[in-house]
Amino acid sequence: MRIFTGLFVLMTAAAAAAQDKPDKPDKPADAPLSLQELAAKKSAEWDALAGSLEAKLARMLPCDARVQTSIEEVSRASEARLTALGQYLKDAAAQAKSEAEAARTALADQELTARDMESERAEAEQERAAVEAQLADLGESAKHREILEGARQKLEAIASVVRQRVAAADQQAERRAALTASLQDLVAAYDARQHALEGGIVAAEREAVRWTEYYSARQARAQTECSITNQAPSRPQQKKKQ
Repeated sequence: MRIFTGLFVLMTAAAAAAQDKPDKPDKPADAPLSLQELAAKKSAEWDALAGSLEAKLARMLPCDARVQTSIEEVSRASEARLTALGQYLKDAAAQAKSEAEAARTALADQELTARDMESERAEAEQERAAVEAQLADLGESAKHREILEGARQKLEAIASVVRQRVAAADQQAERRAALTASLQDLVAAYDARQHALEGGIVAAEREAVRWTEYYSARQARAQTECSITNQAPSRPQQKKKQ
């Protein structure tokens, strides 16, 4: 009975992905296992025992004491697997929640900064429009009065500075908008991860109940098979010929 649950496949895939990271330093041989590694290890141990259980039982007599001990061994491995998986999922969900909250705080700060910068950009744009209007009026007057040319040139210089401020504010607004969008995507990703992990916790708890019931039923079945075997009628003895 080789059984691969969705949670087990998720754990082994996650563990493999973590090991494949090129920037991950080599782990000392005596270092304790992480919760993720422990969950993957316990899942692999249970899978190996569960996969060979029925074949192992088939080689035993119904009332062999090893039948019950073999089922209990796999049951304990199943419990250890789901306990380790639950611990990993709870820790990962807590971390995902913390990361989501940090990203949400960063997003709120970014949106506040963006609003402040948008106000500054709007003010710069108003100033630019006012200077441009004055420059246009002074330019027309300077055509008829040469004495105003110097003032027009100074106003042109001011207008140039204001245009640069507006252009810089526009660039900042674009960058801030891109950063805000990235943070929004990050918050959504962290939220989705947190919800998925919390769903995994619920699934693991339900799976633990199902496997406990399964192994209890399997032990009851073994006891029934033993009882039936002991109650089978004995073959009648043949009378010896005189």
